[in-house]
Amino acid sequence: MTTLTSAITTIYINPNYPVSGQDNDAQGFRDNFLAIKNNFATAKSEVEAILANTAVAPRITTIPLTSTSTGTTNQIAYTTGATGPYYLYVCVNTNTWVRANLSAW
Repeated sequence: MTTLTSAITTIYINPNYPVSGQDNDAQGFRDNFLAIKNNFATAKSEVEAILANTAVAPRITTIPLTSTSTGTTNQIAYTTGATGPYYLYVCVNTNTWVRANLSAW
């Protein structure tokens, strides 16, 4: 099992700032906002890396009528019934379908 380690750090965020009832300087606000902004950027990069390396499960949908029917990459469809023919449809790109004839062996 892979252990994920995050580069997000909160040491530069002051959770006690601003202090109520005191004159808080603008630099303290800027420092906190910058630290938060940087952590959001790091989180975004980490989530994108996880998504890029994650297998995407196909989504079963209705049978496309043509090879250019509306579809999203990784959608699949298949015909069913007692008599056939049986086809497996896979959307390989936006609105681009391929199909394979299925038969017993």
